[in-house]
Amino acid sequence: MEKFLIVSHIICGATVLLLGLVQMINRKGGKSHIILGKIYVGAMWWICISALSIISFYRFSAFLMVIAVLTFHSSFVGIRVMKRRTPGTEKWYDWAVGIVTGLFGLGLFGFGIYHSFFTNHEILGFLSILFGVFTSISGIKDIRFFLKKDTPIKFWWLHQHISAMGGSYIAAVTAFAVQNPNFFMPESSPQWLLWVLPGTIGGFAIGIARRKWRKKLASDTTNMSFTSSN
Repeated sequence: MEKFLIVSHIICGATVLLLGLVQMINRKGGKSHIILGKIYVGAMWWICISALSIISFYRFSAFLMVIAVLTFHSSFVGIRVMKRRTPGTEKWYDWAVGIVTGLFGLGLFGFGIYHSFFTNHEILGFLSILFGVFTSISGIKDIRFFLKKDTPIKFWWLHQHISAMGGSYIAAVTAFAVQNPNFFMPESSPQWLLWVLPGTIGGFAIGIARRKWRKKLASDTTNMSFTSSN
C-alpha cells in the first residue's frame, strides 16, 4: 500500500506540473480549460490524500504535511470560488477549510518560532515561520471574506480563482524543486532558496495575470465567457 501511495503521489505530481503549464496557455473559460482544470484539481487532491496517508500510517514528514495543506487549500478555493460567485453562498465546508488552514498556519508559525530561538535548526525555523505566515494569512483571508458585508469588486471570483490556482501550482513546483534540488541549482547553492524562489517568482506572475484580466474585462464588459462556465 505504501508503494502505491508513493507511486500515485508522484504520478499525480507530474500530472499537475504538466497540466499547470497547459492551462497557462489554454483558452480561459473554454471547455478544455474546464475539463483539464477538474483533472488538475483531482490530481491535487490525491496529492494531499496520499501525502496525509503516508504521514499517518508510514512515516512522518513535515515537508509532506505542509505541501498537503497548501495544495489542498489553494486548489479547493480555486474550484469552489467558481461555484459561489454570489457573496454569502459559501457552505460550511468553505468555512471549515478556511479555519483549519488558518489554524495550521498559526501552528506552523509557532513551530518556526520555537526552532528559531530554542534549537539549532535556524533554517527550519525560518522556513516554518515563512510558510506559517503565508498559510495562516490564506485561511484568515477566507474567513474575513465570508464575514464581509460589503459588495466585493466586480469579477472578484476571477481574481480569487487566478490567485488560488496559481498558488496551488506554486506549491507543486516548490515540492518538485525541494525533492529534486540538483535539477534547478548546483549542490553548493543554499537549498532553502528552493523553498522561496517558486513563491517569489510565482507571486509576480500571478500579479501580472490578475492585472491583465482586470484590464481585459474592463475594456470588454461584453466578454462573459467565464460567467457561463462551470
